[in-house]
Amino acid sequence: MQKCYIDYIIKNNDENIKKNNILAHYKKNKNIDFKDEDSKFNINIEKDKIILKKETNDSLIIFEFIENKKTQTKYYIKELNFYIDTEIITNLLIINTNEIIIEYELWISGEYTGKFQFNINIKELQL
Repeated sequence: MQKCYIDYIIKNNDENIKKNNILAHYKKNKNIDFKDEDSKFNINIEKDKIILKKETNDSLIIFEFIENKKTQTKYYIKELNFYIDTEIITNLLIINTNEIIIEYELWISGEYTGKFQFNINIKELQL
């Protein structure tokens, strides 16, 4: 794996979270690992899908994004040792060498929570 920097944006109905120049480990077209504040991210890249794991001290959520498909995922609350069922419909999935764009809708326990967009830009480490 090589080191790189990433910029990412998470957009939803209420807010935009934008982070720049996060140090990451990247295996081209395979996976990206990075840590941001108290969250660890692992993104596995396959031909037509992305599996995103986000772990904090309190929770673990695993999303599977497949364009134009509904997928079942799990949201694990560590303190309660409890899983919450989630569903995702991936409306857009673009996987390029230096960019990933995911647009999706999220349901938690059958309740619609909104539309989201997750953009990742991968920048080579300048030596």
